[in-house]
Amino acid sequence: MKQKTIAQAFSLSGHSLHSGAKSTLFVSPAPPDSGIYFIKEGKRIPALVRHVRETRRGTSLDGIAVIEHFLAATFALGIDNLQVEIKGEELPAMDGSALPYVEAFEQCGAVEQTAEKAPLIIERPVRVAQGDSLLEALPHHGFQVDFMVDFPGAGGQRRLFDLRQGNFKEEIAPARTFGYIEEYEMLKQSGLARGASFENALVLGKDGYVNPPRFPDEIVRHKILDLLGDLALIGRPIEAKINALRSGHRLNVELARRLSQ
Repeated sequence: MKQKTIAQAFSLSGHSLHSGAKSTLFVSPAPPDSGIYFIKEGKRIPALVRHVRETRRGTSLDGIAVIEHFLAATFALGIDNLQVEIKGEELPAMDGSALPYVEAFEQCGAVEQTAEKAPLIIERPVRVAQGDSLLEALPHHGFQVDFMVDFPGAGGQRRLFDLRQGNFKEEIAPARTFGYIEEYEMLKQSGLARGASFENALVLGKDGYVNPPRFPDEIVRHKILDLLGDLALIGRPIEAKINALRSGHRLNVELARRLSQ
């Protein structure tokens, strides 16, 4: 299969989830074999796992926070090469999901390029674990995720998503980031969630959802979204089945590191 970029440039602006400040992305086509890279204050920052600096409440590269929703869209849509200039410290939260990014990519269109894709084919099981959380990549023709979570107030959720047979735009992209209302003030004092609202986050309490979910299992769908965005930091398409149990950004990135070696 051929590599892809976008047919024309586009920009998106919005307030960020954690700082609450406004940020803007200018997304442009890039030549074959460029990969996806960010430009901030003239510095080029490849969207690769070796540039990850933070995984608390989101995945951050060198000076660019919460990149996973944008990268999940590129991974699912098979977009290989992009230049992304950012004005701000964090990508805009939009509605807390990957859907606005998917819609922007669809509107500008994609074009095939001359170079071939070079997928990473998993030939033996690779496993990472921490406490009661587990991630494993198994040999598989295609890309599939089987994710299980269990959160107070939401209960156990499990979902299987196949990238080739499923519909990312309808099944996974609309799932929003989530958090507990009891944690909100503590997070703000830590410099986090200052831009969070009922419009860009699914909010939970001890007894269940505070605002209406888009799906009964929106939490596990968003966890799949985050995993795709973090695995996009490998910089190549992946042929694997991923089994995930209560995984988060830290473990996702560790698996991406292991698979990149």
